[in-house]
Amino acid sequence: MSFLLSSRASSSSLVCRSLMLRQTVARQFSSSSKSSSNLLIINAVGQDRLGLVSEITGHVVDHGGSVGDSQAAKLGPYFSLMMLVDVPTSNNLEALKQRLATMQHMNATVFQADQVQDFHAEAARLVTPQAGYTGYFSLEGADHPGIVHKLTTAMASHGLSIDKLHTTDQEIAPYGGAVLFKMKGIVTAAAPLAQKFDAAAVQKELEELGDSLNCQVTLEEVDPLADADYESSIYAG
Repeated sequence: MSFLLSSRASSSSLVCRSLMLRQTVARQFSSSSKSSSNLLIINAVGQDRLGLVSEITGHVVDHGGSVGDSQAAKLGPYFSLMMLVDVPTSNNLEALKQRLATMQHMNATVFQADQVQDFHAEAARLVTPQAGYTGYFSLEGADHPGIVHKLTTAMASHGLSIDKLHTTDQEIAPYGGAVLFKMKGIVTAAAPLAQKFDAAAVQKELEELGDSLNCQVTLEEVDPLADADYESSIYAG
């Protein structure tokens, strides 16, 4: 079975982007003032259409807010957007929520992060934990039910937390033929590493799991600070 694996430099650049993204979020969280603003996380999912992001951010701006970090993804004909926004406490948050709720073919929810006790004081520590291990994983093979669950469960059993995940599938033969499934992402294990943590053993276990699933699975340790090239994206290719 043919298998495409990114180079170490490319894998490392993906991790760098993930690390910098989490650091950016931490700075935004920690720099917000409790007395003058509300931190909100907006999560919107619905049918994709022209001007959707413009409409959502327009509602935020109309209520005096500003957009910080955000992530978006297109899934077939649907679109998902999650963003961190800062809105002055003097403005009516309920009015913003109502405006978002009236958007056509879109389900938008708002989480008020300020309601979490000591959120501002703890945000940076919680969002950017020290990583004792960082790895780039990938899978490619025949699709079947439970494939994502089985791989992620195996990684979680070794204390690996998923920071980034991207999956795609495509029919490689028309009219009911086989479906090729691809999965890639970034995992980390918090420092200090457990004494029994063995990266080589984890990699071997994942390869054996891949064989049982008729898939090619790899796990490559990368240095998140080794490559400053942020042009690559885990959502590309």
